[in-house]
Amino acid sequence: MEASTIPELMAYCQADPVFFEPPWHMKDEDSLFAASGRALPDGWTRRENGLWVVAEPAGAELPDQGWKIHVSATDSDAETVVDLVVDFCLSRDLTFKFLRSKAAMRMLNNKYAGRGSSGKLLTLYPHDEEQLASVLPALADLLRGFTGPYILSDVRYEDVPVYVRYGAFVPMTYLSPSGEQVYAVRTPDGRLVPDRRDPVFTVPEWVEVPEVLRASVERRTAGGDEFPYRVEKPLHFSNGGGVYLAREKDSDRYVVLIEARPHAGVDRDGQDAVTRLKRERDMLLRLEGLDCVPRVLDHLVIWEHHFLVQEYIEGETLLSEVFDRYPLSSPDPSAEWLAEYTAWATDVLAKVDRALMSVHAKGVRFADLHPSNIILRPDGRVALIDFEIASDLTDTQAPPLGAPGFTAPRGMSGRDADHYALDCLRQWVFLPISPLQERDPVKYATLTDVVTEHFPVPEGFGARLVRRLGTGHEPFGPDLPARMFTAEEPHWPAIRDSLVAGIHASASPDRKDRLFPGDPQQFGTGGITVASGAAGVLWALHQVGSAVPDHYVDWLVDAVGRADNPRPGLMDGLHGVAATLQALGRHDDARDMLGRARATHDRLAAPGLHGGIAGAGLSLLNFARITGDESLRQEALEMGETLASQLRAAGSPMFPPQGRVGLEHGLTGVAHYFLRLHDDTGEERYLDLARTALQREVERGQFAKDGGFNLLYNNRYLLYLGPGSGGLAVVLADYLSRRAEPGFAEVVSGVRRACGAAFVRHPALFMGRAGLIVTLALLGQDEDRPLIREHIRRLSWHALSHEGHLAFPGNQLLRLSMDLDSGSAGLLVALGVAFDRNASIIPFLDLRNTAVGEQGRR
Repeated sequence: MEASTIPELMAYCQADPVFFEPPWHMKDEDSLFAASGRALPDGWTRRENGLWVVAEPAGAELPDQGWKIHVSATDSDAETVVDLVVDFCLSRDLTFKFLRSKAAMRMLNNKYAGRGSSGKLLTLYPHDEEQLASVLPALADLLRGFTGPYILSDVRYEDVPVYVRYGAFVPMTYLSPSGEQVYAVRTPDGRLVPDRRDPVFTVPEWVEVPEVLRASVERRTAGGDEFPYRVEKPLHFSNGGGVYLAREKDSDRYVVLIEARPHAGVDRDGQDAVTRLKRERDMLLRLEGLDCVPRVLDHLVIWEHHFLVQEYIEGETLLSEVFDRYPLSSPDPSAEWLAEYTAWATDVLAKVDRALMSVHAKGVRFADLHPSNIILRPDGRVALIDFEIASDLTDTQAPPLGAPGFTAPRGMSGRDADHYALDCLRQWVFLPISPLQERDPVKYATLTDVVTEHFPVPEGFGARLVRRLGTGHEPFGPDLPARMFTAEEPHWPAIRDSLVAGIHASASPDRKDRLFPGDPQQFGTGGITVASGAAGVLWALHQVGSAVPDHYVDWLVDAVGRADNPRPGLMDGLHGVAATLQALGRHDDARDMLGRARATHDRLAAPGLHGGIAGAGLSLLNFARITGDESLRQEALEMGETLASQLRAAGSPMFPPQGRVGLEHGLTGVAHYFLRLHDDTGEERYLDLARTALQREVERGQFAKDGGFNLLYNNRYLLYLGPGSGGLAVVLADYLSRRAEPGFAEVVSGVRRACGAAFVRHPALFMGRAGLIVTLALLGQDEDRPLIREHIRRLSWHALSHEGHLAFPGNQLLRLSMDLDSGSAGLLVALGVAFDRNASIIPFLDLRNTAVGEQGRR
């Protein structure tokens, strides 16, 4: 439910070029379906729900869940199908909804849309199985002869674009033990369980398939055509299909299968995955004989899906190789390492250049050059893969798809466009933080300077690169935002005031869904939270001594009243709002929010500070201290007992062996809460609990060869303040100020060592460079002050401008963000810790410690 990856985030990049916006804000007036504006019969009501138009007959009383019908259509037939099905539903008093426009349909069925739910154009809600049994045959007769994308989560009825699944009719959600909000259905005994929306048809175990669907279900589960390949593993999935490593059953030879689903994975021009697969086949046949592209081995159709069979090219992607070799991820790369990497990178770039020249010599524009589409063979040769948007070299049309950060400027085509992407690659290999430059092209010059500063690239490399990357853009002027950080002594008041001004310039108090632009997560939580909503921004402004306008605070209070089922958490819900209002002097409102938060404590399933028990307990402890209300303190102590019992329990679902780690969601935050309980009660057992939690967290980490220490989560070693070892070091230091523990000090030193790395992809507080600044500042070692200053200087890499004021990019660098978690408010807080010696990064989270001794105090 929460956008995080680039494909998920791209839906929030459609409506605005500067900030993340909900997809339903997209400009689609020129492609609205006629039915979107048609008058409904008397007694019917209509409303808009995001991109959907919902219509209900008078007196409609639907169950909370049941069998629902979905209809899909091709791009060309969509308008006709919508009209037909709307008339059908109106004639039968059947509640329904449909996408409002062809642009919305394309977006929700594009290459990177959710595979389970894509393709849905209309949804019909029969009120019981009897109505389902009467509707399906009639609807099938109506749509006979039409087709559309297969809806993978459903079972298809007969041979028409009509699909059915069992699921919720009204939104029902619950918070999982990991703190994620999950769509749900209700079991017969009243429990909420996941409403599975996977790309496979499933039926809840207590539900019986209706008679009208049994033949369809049996047909779906029956064996299909004989497949001549044995799939070894999937390499990639998209809504258009999958890419698989497979073996030929006859010869056992490795091949790559590229799957394309008909009418699915549409691009901006409405072309589907099958169309692009055929283009790829044609282009590869045209390039046959080149050793820098895969050979075409076969093309077949199995159960409607098209498969292009290609030569398997052994090797790793350039993306993988760069991150395996990259020296600036280490705290102290040697001159030999930097020189070796530079030689390797320039050699690879030269080979990619030659491969591109070979493709161009055949009259083909690659059009999709980026690190994941380049394979480095074991023998050193390179190969280019994924030719689905390749075209004739003379084609002047912009490709309908493209990788962020490697797309040529508007008006550039053919050989020039591919060369532009190659120049983007030349910069990326040495400083992999694109697509930042697309936010402001002046960053091409700034980041090229960073490359030449750190790497022994050939003479003239930087000047040539900047000159070529400047093609198609206005002349690069001075990077004024960067200069605020690269000054010999960065002027904190000027930086602070500019960040504050940028936040104010972005505010939209007239909107109901958000006050400040930030991460898309805020659109699922009412725009109110500390992490991604208004509360965090207002608290950050207050924390650095900036005035907070009353109408901002009024907006926050009013927004809580509008929020649909707000969460209770400290960073993702009402406890954080209450803490913010308390800090801003709105004490009565704060008490009201606290009461509302306590009323939702039954939804606290996760353990951590972000949205779980530890965060709620921390809030209660602080409000108990402020108000003297002993009942708040007792409730906080009870929460501590809940965490303690779960920590001691074998096989606890709250603390699974591979669960989330770090300050926000993991045992680090739980340990911090135990330390606060120790402060409150003086009881040694809370130190014992904190030690147990910290020991388990330390066991999830590893020392690297360079001496740095990072936490492991989802096969990634993380240093960050929020989900990594940065937050762990701060809490370990707090523990060590109370009691010695073998090995803990070495971990803190390892984290300090890891914080010396120059490269950090994001500037953010919890998952970026700002968090490293906070980690080092709170650990408080005088010898780290030069490193803190260097990290502040390197904020110039990401510094951008909004209406003449400082601003920073958020999630995946795709759009600007002002929130605390990922954007400018987080930078404010981090720099306040560094310059003003503040100790909190969110409300009520005091991270001071005394572990470093008086000589190392800040």
